[in-house]
Amino acid sequence: MAEQYSFFNSKDHDRVYNARHWADYFYPLFKSGVFNGGLAVTANDNMTATIAPGYAWIDGYAYHLTEPLTVDLETASGNMNRIDNIVVQLDLSNRWIKALTVTGNYYSGAATAKEPEITATIHDLIIARVNVAAGTTAITQDMIEDTRMNDELCGWVCGAVQQISFAQITAQFDAFFAAYKADVTAEYAAYLQNIASLETQAQTRYDSMDEEFTAYEQQQKAAFEAWVESIKNILDGNAAGNLLLLINEKMQKVTVGAAGGVAYLEIEDGLNLALAGFTACDTTFNTDGTITQTDKIGNVKTTTFVSKQKINEEYVLASGDRYTKTTTFGSNGIKERIVKNE
Repeated sequence: MAEQYSFFNSKDHDRVYNARHWADYFYPLFKSGVFNGGLAVTANDNMTATIAPGYAWIDGYAYHLTEPLTVDLETASGNMNRIDNIVVQLDLSNRWIKALTVTGNYYSGAATAKEPEITATIHDLIIARVNVAAGTTAITQDMIEDTRMNDELCGWVCGAVQQISFAQITAQFDAFFAAYKADVTAEYAAYLQNIASLETQAQTRYDSMDEEFTAYEQQQKAAFEAWVESIKNILDGNAAGNLLLLINEKMQKVTVGAAGGVAYLEIEDGLNLALAGFTACDTTFNTDGTITQTDKIGNVKTTTFVSKQKINEEYVLASGDRYTKTTTFGSNGIKERIVKNE
């Protein structure tokens, strides 16, 4: 019959109605879905979840859960992932509406959720989806996706209420934020650990540079003493002895210090400066490994450690003259050469 209508009083049983007529009567009045925030799904920290009391409406048929209902989820796979649907299902063949769990398919990678089953006799409202990763032993709230507000999966029966409660949405967000906060805290701890590692590396490099300066000082002193020994045969005993005493008396120690985060050389007096090739200056340790020294009158000296056996020192004097001093450490001793640059 193309035209249907209801309801009218029966005369001699000429008007007979059934549940389908009643459902059809309400079908256009209310959209299928959940009423006013009911049927929220929460985790129990085990392999179950609890559905809160509430109402649902499916194709004109009513569902009312009067007290909390706990539904079971299958044990998780050891190496496969899945997404389970928690649904309110209308089954016209069995003549009931029940809340139940639809176990998802298993995937070795990211899992894909099943779509709601909607046929001539079955209509599912998916009120929540649960991400059951491989090895899961307990469902927590951050694993549960609230899908009641998704019109394609469930939706609200908005036509029968004046406002909608978002308390469950807030709870879902709070659970997500707690998990996010834990991740951020872990990343921040790793960041601090990395910073501490960098500080240790910087200190190690500074100590290594200090040792290299000490070794260089000792090499220069040894070379100078060897030179003094070589001229003993030229000078008479008194002259050589006096010269050695004078040098030992004036020789001072070059040490590495730091002020305001800038490293510098501490020199005790001017004689050893001249002997070592330094004057009172500001020292900068450059990122490329070179060392730049500038004295009070504008003379600039740049030291480059070419290798373990070779050091180049370039002098740019305030007068504009430029010199390059090359020091080579070999098996035959130390060789130095000074060349004036054009």
